[in-house]
Amino acid sequence: MAGTTHGRGAGARMFLKGEREVMSRTNYIFVDFENVRETDVDRVLNKPVKVIFLLGAQQKNLPVALVKQMLKHAAQVALVETGRSGRNALDLVLAEHIGEARRADPHGYFHIVSKDTGFDALVGHLRDNVALAGRRASFAEIPVLMNDAERVETLTRHFNSKSGSLPKKRRSLESQIQATFGKALTEVELDATIQGLVQSGVIAIGKSGEIIHRVHTDAEIRRAAA
Repeated sequence: MAGTTHGRGAGARMFLKGEREVMSRTNYIFVDFENVRETDVDRVLNKPVKVIFLLGAQQKNLPVALVKQMLKHAAQVALVETGRSGRNALDLVLAEHIGEARRADPHGYFHIVSKDTGFDALVGHLRDNVALAGRRASFAEIPVLMNDAERVETLTRHFNSKSGSLPKKRRSLESQIQATFGKALTEVELDATIQGLVQSGVIAIGKSGEIIHRVHTDAEIRRAAA
């Protein structure tokens, strides 16, 4: 793995010395492992992603299955042992690592994986200072890590809420999809996502490339993504 560190500093910096993504920004994912036992690390394969797992002072053991996945994706994963106990100790260490990552890569996208709504203040502060940031409950909610079905469901909800300003041509649709998912999709993934929208009846593409939209109910969205 990229490394295990104690306290502040080195864990995030390890990732910031590597090659930069040319076509898309790097997504930095900070996992509050005290709050969320995220184990689906295989999602990072071939993605512009760096994952930092933050462990609380009392967390001495990790599931074997998770360790195997971490080793498989060692260049993209690091562990940070906070080495501190007490109220909000891990939260403060996590905030410090995000700050270091942002200083080194201000164009990155910074994700916090946690169900702790207390992080929303940090996310809001980052956004107020023109940073891309978000809090998610799992890897499956992070746009760059979604599979085809999850992307189709996300886009369907997005289109339903944006019915007045939907793309009219395929090129515009492709641009909007890439923007939604942090410009991280390959051509194959982009095409598969569009085909998924067509096959689920969310859109139709006319002979001249025009996009025809259909608004869906929540039940239809869930069935389309199943």
